[in-house]
Amino acid sequence: MPDPLTRRRVLGLGAGLAVTGLAGCGAVPDLGGGVAERGESATCVPRSALGSHRTVGGLPLVYEPDGRRSAFRFDAAFHARLGTWAEGLAAVLPSPPEQLSTYGSWTDGGTACDSWHHAGRAFDLARVRLADGTEVSCRHDRWRSLDGARLDEARQRYWALAAGLHARFSYVLTYLYDAQHANHVHVDNGRSGDGDPTFSPRSGVQVDVVQAVCRYLWGQPVELTGSWDAATRRAAGTVLDGLGLDDDLQAPGSWTGLMSAAAARGRD
Repeated sequence: MPDPLTRRRVLGLGAGLAVTGLAGCGAVPDLGGGVAERGESATCVPRSALGSHRTVGGLPLVYEPDGRRSAFRFDAAFHARLGTWAEGLAAVLPSPPEQLSTYGSWTDGGTACDSWHHAGRAFDLARVRLADGTEVSCRHDRWRSLDGARLDEARQRYWALAAGLHARFSYVLTYLYDAQHANHVHVDNGRSGDGDPTFSPRSGVQVDVVQAVCRYLWGQPVELTGSWDAATRRAAGTVLDGLGLDDDLQAPGSWTGLMSAAAARGRD
């Protein structure tokens, strides 16, 4: 299927800084209404209060702009949950993962404190290198120009990877969110904390991934509108029924079940 034109959502994102000053993610993502759920807001945490890590889930971290292995600062609970996700990648990828390329985690918020990066509770993923020499690329800015089978493979791997992150975190921002995320997928635990995420039809980022996995991983004829409309509910229901899951994504187990099943399609 052709890739529809990406829509740009102007939701107040500012520009953050990655570890050497390149652009990263900015302000706290929202559920479509501009206010983080439960009134949560990001805080600034000093660099010295965060642990320094060269790996996530045993996978070496490489700074995407220069290709060098580097250490990054993380909140301990966020790093642990991200590590659990990374440890599970071998089961859902076509070849064992060897390395994660990133634009960074903690950044100095100064007086802004408007991003979970400033608390060490966010991570910008660019690529996952695999043992067979291939990769799962979050660089939509690069692979969107491909065509045919190469585009299909890159897109399918991308959305399977994004779904795996959605199974553990509520805020996963893809290229559908805005143009700032064309070269990475942003993940943070600002909404879901240390628990498993649940689905909200008001969450634009969650609706995005439902539409994308139904379209690109299961071949359902649904448009990428970002709206929880009747066509999207029908497509999701068809996929959920096929998986033996409750077709209400707010029912226990349905959201994580759908996202986990989508992640597993990355093996194909």
